[in-house]
Amino acid sequence: MPPKSRGVTSVDVARAAGVSQTTVSRIVNGHEGVSERVRAKVEAAIQQLDYRPNLSARSLVTSRTQTIGVVLGDPRNSYYAELLHTISDDLNRAGYRALILSGRADTTEDLARTLRETNVDGVILTTTLLSPDDEGRIVSLGVPAVTMGPGAVPDNDSISPDNIDGGRIAGRHLASLGHRRIGVIAGPLGTTSVRDRHEGFLSELDAAGVVFDPSLLDVADLDYTRAFEAATRLLQLPEPPTALFCHNDLVAFGALNAAKALGIGVPDEVSVLGFDDVAMSSWQAFDLTTVRQPILDMAHGAVELLLARLAAPEQDAAHVLLPCSLVERSTTRAL
Repeated sequence: MPPKSRGVTSVDVARAAGVSQTTVSRIVNGHEGVSERVRAKVEAAIQQLDYRPNLSARSLVTSRTQTIGVVLGDPRNSYYAELLHTISDDLNRAGYRALILSGRADTTEDLARTLRETNVDGVILTTTLLSPDDEGRIVSLGVPAVTMGPGAVPDNDSISPDNIDGGRIAGRHLASLGHRRIGVIAGPLGTTSVRDRHEGFLSELDAAGVVFDPSLLDVADLDYTRAFEAATRLLQLPEPPTALFCHNDLVAFGALNAAKALGIGVPDEVSVLGFDDVAMSSWQAFDLTTVRQPILDMAHGAVELLLARLAAPEQDAAHVLLPCSLVERSTTRAL
């Protein structure tokens, strides 16, 4: 039988770099006390040989699993796919692997149990639909965590779009176009990000002298099917809204298709405004006007915050707020 093939080992890297295996191990495991010249030689050998450290073996030495739990919201929403792509790439470059977990509110106990049993080194919470109690339950596990949204736990690192200002941007845009009867399809108002967007939106309408009709608020689950149903109801009212503010782009896609199914022209008969600016929003089929939150900057920032926390567990909590902006396309117009 032919000899069993083996992958590249630290011995191979040491031989290629002309150093000891111990030196390679020190560099791979992030220890100090290695000169920059030697470190550069070893890193060049690692890249040349495409060396991948054995994570199981490393965890025995460092007491770390090199695994980060990434808690996602609705996987049908491409917003989370865009976040995950960047987060996974950044974690891989830093020597970690991502463990993907569901963050639905009805699975929080299972989620906490999984995080505890898998002994992850840290957690990135990408979903903003967990209640403060649910988020607190996860943080109470004692695992370093970063919340991508307004954190409900003050001592927990967080990075978030400025949802209040994002709501203001939406209200300002629609009011400036002359809309006075505006429908809103929002997520659960018990979650901080949804509440902030709605409050910012209402404050801007108030500043513009627009009185919001509460009967035009429909609280959905921020998924396509519920959004389609909500938009259908609003657009069939005896006095329907002239514009819809949707709390994310997936909801806006549902609203666009509801209007199409009813034979209502967008934007001629109703304007539709989203929130997120996922890649699909720019597709010709949608060409959605939306409030942009910096998705890639948030993903990069979440990984940076978590790595900083792992390196310095006692540092003060960081709370990063990123600006939103309006992206005007073809689904809104002036009356």
